[in-house]
Amino acid sequence: MKVIKYPLNKANRIVLARAYRNVSRVDMSIECVIEDQMGEAFVDNLESPRVFKIQVGPFFYLAGDPNSEGAQVFLENIEPYTLFMPSSPGWIDAAKDMYNDRLISFDRFSFSSEGLSVEHIDNLMKETPMIGGVGRIDIEFAESVWEKDHFVDLSDFDSPGDFVERGVGYYMKADKKTIGAAYSSLVCNEGIEVSLFVVDEYRRRGVATVITSKLLKWCLENNARANWDAANPASCKLAEKLGYKAKGSYQAYYLKEQS
Repeated sequence: MKVIKYPLNKANRIVLARAYRNVSRVDMSIECVIEDQMGEAFVDNLESPRVFKIQVGPFFYLAGDPNSEGAQVFLENIEPYTLFMPSSPGWIDAAKDMYNDRLISFDRFSFSSEGLSVEHIDNLMKETPMIGGVGRIDIEFAESVWEKDHFVDLSDFDSPGDFVERGVGYYMKADKKTIGAAYSSLVCNEGIEVSLFVVDEYRRRGVATVITSKLLKWCLENNARANWDAANPASCKLAEKLGYKAKGSYQAYYLKEQS
């Protein structure tokens, strides 16, 4: 029994969609893989799979039978510090039984984008002082950060050109350097996953408000849902400022290295 990469042909994508039908959607990852937009899927058996894993970047989601032989193999192959996201019933308990106190839980926070409006976002931008110039991420910018150790991470796209074709993002420059960016880290038919980063010394100066407002306005004008999944209080505060409505928290997990 081993972990097998699952080809994302039409028939297999239907199988995946059924396996993940009742798994909570906290971000766009599951849809990205089912639609074959980005990320990968794995199973225990190509002909009659009982265990499923969807992975996009460091985030993974399990489905299927957590008590099967294949489940044991999948759990044994969890890499430390990857993020174990909401999965089918029984998987978290099975992981806890295997790893005990090595499996660490932490809170993440979900938001609804239904309250976003162009009017509110325009008002925010008018009220926020600009400390630099804002630009849309184009091919030149995408190529400049591609496969680099940079806070703009486009690695789930196929190439810089793929990001420009399917993704969207805005950055701010000041003092001759990029000081922040808000962009689509994931894309699917429904919309995008919002990613945001501002350089430490420029935080709490309106940079995040301006660049995320630009991104959300584009989403509203192009009928793309902008999913916001927060990992800290600052991200929650900004989401509510932008017009998102809090939906509550959920538990995610990561595996510590064995001591």
